[in-house]
Amino acid sequence: MRFKVPGQSVSVRFFERVETVNNQYDIFDVGLEQEDGSIDSVVVGGSFSYAKSLARKADENAAAAKAQSTPEVVAAPVAAA
Repeated sequence: MRFKVPGQSVSVRFFERVETVNNQYDIFDVGLEQEDGSIDSVVVGGSFSYAKSLARKADENAAAAKAQSTPEVVAAPVAAA
């Protein structure tokens, strides 16, 4: 996520994904991006396998809950004229 600081020529970067050639690890940076494109940041990296498993489980639970709560559609009888 990036947003520009009002009245300044910098943007704040929060957990921007860093492109890598190895998809085993995810790398994110937090910092400031100058108007000329230079970046001052701190990088956090890791496989985040536990966090990914929690997110996957939450998605599965949400899909199951949605499937169970799908309302049954009942058509009303048409009145004869």
